Amino acid sequence: MTLFFDPLIKESTKKFIFSREESKHLAKVIRKVPGDIISVTNGKGLEWKGVLSFVSPQKTIASFKTFKQHPPKKYQIHLAIAPTKNNSRMEWLIEKLSELGVSTITPLLCDHSERKIIKKERFEKIIISGLKQSQQFHLPKVNKIVSFKNFVFASKKQETYIAHCEESPKEKLDTISFRGTSQTIMIGPEGDFSHREIKEAVMAGIKAVSIGSQRFRTETAGLFACHTIFLKQHETTKL
Repeated sequence: MTLFFDPLIKESTKKFIFSREESKHLAKVIRKVPGDIISVTNGKGLEWKGVLSFVSPQKTIASFKTFKQHPPKKYQIHLAIAPTKNNSRMEWLIEKLSELGVSTITPLLCDHSERKIIKKERFEKIIISGLKQSQQFHLPKVNKIVSFKNFVFASKKQETYIAHCEESPKEKLDTISFRGTSQTIMIGPEGDFSHREIKEAVMAGIKAVSIGSQRFRTETAGLFACHTIFLKQHETTKL
């Protein structure tokens, strides 16, 4: 299946006109022809299927065939992470998180943060690419960068975990039995969360966790933690 994205497409859309860039891709790269079936999603669960009626590098048109509304995922993962100093590493992480199916990504501004500005629009483009590549129908949300303090305050009533390297009591993330259907994991910068931040989080009711005995780069830790939660959620579904 070839999947495309357009936030404005609806169940009632009868004719869809592709952008010039996507038309060129359809005609020249994947060599679609009239009569072929394509799918378009709005990132809100809609899978709109159409039949190509006209194909050219300048303009491609699809006529409505059928649609399906995919329900939201039962389990959600929210990653709050300090952006890496090397922006390409953060972009790599954003792409992989999108493919994994993480629901929300929040960049964190921490005491030891080296990067304090992000390009949210760039991240959103990468997420759309990851959505199409992995053929999913719910677009992950990227929030604006937020201070550690404000994030902790907003997370008090959520099932939230903070992964850090400090020598203090921690649970192993892969042994935790999750209570609800939505988990939030916090990952710090290369220099880790500060002692003050860890103390503040724990006092707010956020559980301290370990994701392993070895040290990870920030982007590796983020992906590994989300994958661990994903597997635990999958085990819960089986039960």
